[in-house]
Order: sequence, then C-alpha cells, then structure tokens
Amino acid sequence: MITSDSLTYQEALSKAFAVIKTILQPRPLAPLRSIADIDFRQPVSAPRITHLLRIAYNRHEDLSMEVAIPHEWLLGQVGEGHENFLRAVDDMVTELKGKVHATGRPL
Repeated sequence: MITSDSLTYQEALSKAFAVIKTILQPRPLAPLRSIADIDFRQPVSAPRITHLLRIAYNRHEDLSMEVAIPHEWLLGQVGEGHENFLRAVDDMVTELKGKVHATGRPL
C-alpha cells in the first residue's frame, strides 16, 4: 500500500485538477459545465494504490466518465506517470464529449 501525508496528497490533487482544467479548456466541452472529482467522498488519510477519477457533464450521472488511476500517476508531475495521467484525462474528455454530443445537449 502506498501512503503519503495529507499535505502532499492535497498538493497532488490541486495539481491534478489544474491539469484537468487545462485539458478541458481547448475542447468544445465547456469547463464550467464539467465537474471533476478525485476520490470523491473518500477520507484524505486513507492510503490507496489507485484513485478514482470522475469527470461529469453538468452533474448528469449518465454523462460521466470514471477511470481508476495509479497513485504514482497522481503524484508525479513529470515523466511517464504524468504522461499516462495526461493521456487518461484526454481520453476521458474525448469520450465524454462524444456522449454529450450524442444526446444533443449543447457543448
């Protein structure tokens, strides 16, 4: 089990949300309509190997994507883990955009 202190974890979450926001901005999927959560409703101090990343459109449960990401991807800000995190978020946003488009809702 991988552990990290609460401050490191919060710092990693903050940086991860900034990355997600950066990926959402150039897309037609409006960042203000998109909600991103990592480990929603989970205690910060709970050690984990993976984290649940969820991106939803306008809080619609049927218009959301979830993926488990390894702990080291979340903590890493450079290197292969960070690149994998970027790709995972990009893939989620692309798939979510397709789901929203298929419903006919405005992007």
